[in-house]
Amino acid sequence: MKKIVTMTLAAAVVLGGTLAINHGYAKEDSQKASQAKELIGIEKAKEVALSKVEGTVESIELEKNFSKTYYEVDIDKDQKDYDIDVDAYTAEILKVDENWDDDDDDDRNLQAAPANQSIITEEEAIEIAKKQVTGEVVEISLDEDDERYEYDLELKTKDGKAEITIDAETKKVTELEMDDHDDDNDDDGDDD
Repeated sequence: MKKIVTMTLAAAVVLGGTLAINHGYAKEDSQKASQAKELIGIEKAKEVALSKVEGTVESIELEKNFSKTYYEVDIDKDQKDYDIDVDAYTAEILKVDENWDDDDDDDRNLQAAPANQSIITEEEAIEIAKKQVTGEVVEISLDEDDERYEYDLELKTKDGKAEITIDAETKKVTELEMDDHDDDNDDDGDDD
């Protein structure tokens, strides 16, 4: 009888210690999971993509596909277009596609102004947009419209999304559209 009580007590101590250790790991895993829910942001995605392919960034978009959320970074280099997918939570490069540059549209790069134009930087455009709307920039591109350069930005807000167009020369907001319900995709990783 004494032997059974001793073995039961020893098993309880071992089991209790195991549960305490497992609880500690579960708490650590929970913290990692909550940290992984934060988007890395456009700047980090751009930095990661440029570390893979040094070139000229044309656009950055936040995408969601088959429950994977990622930034699609389009880069021009040596007459080729590169589409680089960067995990939106871990900054891991998911995919790199290389294509010959047959781009005939009006997209321009996000790093350098056209030689004959003086335009604001991507960072200035983001700053202007964030003064208008509180949210996370999920897409930005520099386009030419009627011989004027403008930044098109999309921000994810707590209530939906906002689309903003900023004149790249005058810094003026030329369009601001608020969508109270983001019906397209729930890019924040929540399952609600």
